[in-house]
Amino acid sequence: MRKRIIPAFLCFFLMAVLPLISAKNGIALSENEAAATLSTESSSAEKTKPENNNKTSGNKEVSVTDDGDDRKFRIFNTSDGKIITVDDREFCYGALAYEMPPTFEEEALKAQVVALYTHFCRLRNIQKENPDKDLKGADFSADLSEGQFYLSDEQLRSKWGELYYESMKKIRSAVDSVFGKVLTDEKGELIDACYHAISAGTTENAKDIFGSDDEHLIAVPSPTDINAPDYITKLSFSADEFKEKMSSLSKDVKLTGKPESYISETKRTPSGSVTGITIGGTEFTGSDIRQAFGLRSAAFEIEYSDKKFSFTVRGYGHGVGLSQWGAQGMAEQGSGYEEILKHYYQNIKIKDT
Repeated sequence: MRKRIIPAFLCFFLMAVLPLISAKNGIALSENEAAATLSTESSSAEKTKPENNNKTSGNKEVSVTDDGDDRKFRIFNTSDGKIITVDDREFCYGALAYEMPPTFEEEALKAQVVALYTHFCRLRNIQKENPDKDLKGADFSADLSEGQFYLSDEQLRSKWGELYYESMKKIRSAVDSVFGKVLTDEKGELIDACYHAISAGTTENAKDIFGSDDEHLIAVPSPTDINAPDYITKLSFSADEFKEKMSSLSKDVKLTGKPESYISETKRTPSGSVTGITIGGTEFTGSDIRQAFGLRSAAFEIEYSDKKFSFTVRGYGHGVGLSQWGAQGMAEQGSGYEEILKHYYQNIKIKDT
């Protein structure tokens, strides 16, 4: 049964844009959403993903098979307007190093490889069937000068220094052991394989975050996420700072009277993310507030006390699909990559391309 249209671009956007803003506000503690909370690693991930033209459609029928010419990814480099071509396997090396630190368990790394390869193969196939002229023949766009989505070997040598050979050995081992495997539905079509760093303890339903049903992206428990470093983060703003940031969202918001009266209603998903919050008589989405205040996720609470608005935030990312720290927790407990993938993605098959 064909699933309803999901704006998978929103998945790509939310995996990308909001942590960029968080990083600029000092929220991201390192370069990778998953590794952002590791004290021993500094990986590049969600924080560097800007808004882009990598548009996809959630219910687009995407074949698993590609012809020989499609075993390379074509990336539109937004920093210089050029297109570079990267072999699929080499891309997976650089993309995995971008998403997870090599210190993660191998089964977690392997699960991430399958998810990211599914994601980018799906983007490639959609562009093949319905090209976006802004991409000029590329499969997706990225600012490669900032190491976005994919890290070159040169960038990895600079990043890891003396740990390069040891780290690359783990990355290559994980990729090589599952290379070519993708996630499909019962009909063999690639799924929309969203992923994020840390859930709030339970992942989110795609419908609650993106607005459309997806039978593969259903909320599931992810209890080990609470053990991730910086699972909970806190930020505080004075009343004037709060007003300034809210005015950047809407000039219509009216923040008058006592600050404790500014917020009147909050709506949440069953997993805890804010879907709607009324501030100064105007309703905003949780994503709006996350962006304006540089929060790591939309699973937040606001309290006004001591003349400050304080945010308590759980998790990191949009919360849909695979949790990278949840995958790490499952791997530490002995789960294999297939078990991890079938936990975070429902009604799927793992197939070779």
